[in-house]
Amino acid sequence: MPISREREAVRDPERAAPDAAIGRPSSASIQQSLIDQLAREEGAARRRARFALAAMGVAAVPALLRALRDSRSAHVRWGVVKALGEIGDVRAIPMLVAALEDDDPDVAWLAAAALRRFERAAWPELLRALIRNGSRSVVLRHGAHGVLRDQCAEGCDELLEELMRALSSFTLPETTAVAAYEVLHRLETTG
Repeated sequence: MPISREREAVRDPERAAPDAAIGRPSSASIQQSLIDQLAREEGAARRRARFALAAMGVAAVPALLRALRDSRSAHVRWGVVKALGEIGDVRAIPMLVAALEDDDPDVAWLAAAALRRFERAAWPELLRALIRNGSRSVVLRHGAHGVLRDQCAEGCDELLEELMRALSSFTLPETTAVAAYEVLHRLETTG
């Protein structure tokens, strides 16, 4: 039984490279087609596209990052963030941190969940974002709280607790940047 080109691309993206003799689509065009499917209203079609993109693994990450940056569709951004979290490539961390401030709260929540999977690897980028924008962005502080909740790092636990207090809604927002800087400095000096 023949395998469809899309299924073949999901199983082996390298074999999906363009072949002028038989007109096989490139992996980039398949990835874009799947990303376009994320915008559909039908949930099952979006889910199949997201699974296919995640199955492509790190090969799909550049296309997913472009879609996250450029898409106006909350469905697309949600699916992209979900796929990036499942793939787990550290190249996604900066865009996932930016997605903590997405206009759609579901996308922002999912970005926090994806960043939690990276654990300490996501902290430097997240802490730098808090230093830059933490005093101005309630949404970023809320997302960072979701990422850092229940995490720990040897030598940083007391500073992390201080940062978590600063991220709460009961403190002055300006304390966030100071606390984030202290944690980042400790991470950089202790390795």
